Amino acid sequence: MKNNLLFLISIFPLTSFGQWAEDYYQPVVQPRFYVGGDAAAFRISLRSFKDVYENKWNDSYGGFIGVRAFGSHYVMARYGVFEQVGKQGIHLPTGANMADARWEESWVKLGLRIHPPAEKKWGSYYGFGLGFFSVKEKEPISVFDIEAPQKESPEGTGSGFYLEFGIDYFIFSKLSAFFDVEVSSGGTRGRSSFEAMSVGGWRFSAGIVVWPF
Repeated sequence: MKNNLLFLISIFPLTSFGQWAEDYYQPVVQPRFYVGGDAAAFRISLRSFKDVYENKWNDSYGGFIGVRAFGSHYVMARYGVFEQVGKQGIHLPTGANMADARWEESWVKLGLRIHPPAEKKWGSYYGFGLGFFSVKEKEPISVFDIEAPQKESPEGTGSGFYLEFGIDYFIFSKLSAFFDVEVSSGGTRGRSSFEAMSVGGWRFSAGIVVWPF
């Protein structure tokens, strides 16, 4: 977690290296494709998460691609992961040691990103779409046992939505750095995707994007 926070803080000062590059002006033509990766700090929304797990916050990593559909609109697909370990104590429903618990979450998100023409080094964008979540926990411990287990579905997958906003900086004509804030909501195991039951949450990320053509 500390490494990712340092990364989030330091990535934009690194963009100063772009000032030493040859002078350029962003192309008038909107790029057709991009691919990138990020490191993030993620906070899960699930209300009872800390009843079993160490912290709602932890590192998150991901990657994404986008293809221009029309104008400034890009169809985007992104993948990410979030993991956490159990806290100290006994899991009352099972009598197991909660330190053995493991939370492994991944998601695929499909949506639309609106990125105006990058006529200057600094730019901004926003997006929205659907999220598809998958959660695995190490048996026999589950945070969902605390939340009305009689309503639980065995399925560890579910769906929801996300919203994002970001700023980026073009270090070179085909390479940019960015900072992004995303909020997502999704339900799994037959649960609602409302805030208190959501396996989505807040994600603060920074990374690099390549615009090859």
